[in-house]
Amino acid sequence: MRRESDLRTFMIALTLAVICSFFVAGANVLLKPRQDMNKELERKKNILLAAGVLKSDTDINKEFGSVETYLVDMKTGEAEKGDAGKYFESIRKLAAAKDAVHLSKQQDITVIKSIPAKIPVFILRDGDGKIAKVVMPIYGSGLWSTMYGFMALNSDLNSVSGITFYEHGETPGLGGEIDNPLWKAQWVDKKIYGNDGSVALSVVKGGAHGESQVDSLSGATMTSRGVENTVRFWMGQDGFGKYLNSLKQGGA
Repeated sequence: MRRESDLRTFMIALTLAVICSFFVAGANVLLKPRQDMNKELERKKNILLAAGVLKSDTDINKEFGSVETYLVDMKTGEAEKGDAGKYFESIRKLAAAKDAVHLSKQQDITVIKSIPAKIPVFILRDGDGKIAKVVMPIYGSGLWSTMYGFMALNSDLNSVSGITFYEHGETPGLGGEIDNPLWKAQWVDKKIYGNDGSVALSVVKGGAHGESQVDSLSGATMTSRGVENTVRFWMGQDGFGKYLNSLKQGGA
């Protein structure tokens, strides 16, 4: 009798587990389109925020309708119009693909090992059709996590329009302050490049001064250094440098 009771209890528990799994799996399938839509909307929001055109009453999808998306060949710097969706869906997978760009230890200042062969950039134009903003996805290692964000440049392709981070696992109240609007505001109009064309922008401890320095985050030295290395890599020749040079010479 006891064996029958134990078996009965086990079968009931197993049946309930199967039913619950079915409902959870079904819910995931039904909710995935909405989750994907929300992720895309958040991504568009961060791109517009970095570009400095997002306001409290902005219709994000409508505003983003005029944004042009290009796919940049990270080996050559050449670009063509394309779709950014696949990049954001599987950055890690693309960075590990056969055609990915593998970085040497000297190149890999932000500890990411490799980058996708093609990466999207977003261009906003003024009323005359000239480039007003260029927004580029950036990512790199902080203290605890890989920090994913966007950096936008003004039409001179040298001064910062804005920087945002949409995903990271840095310590709340310390490295997590990369989300703080007051800290991000320091980046606006800072110069990326020095007179010799090399990346000059730096994150410094003890008080920033000059046109290419930003204050580090208090109590978050490693995160601050990670942000600096991330910016230096992606704005350099191993990142978007070749593409930005082509834009300066009249590219699309």
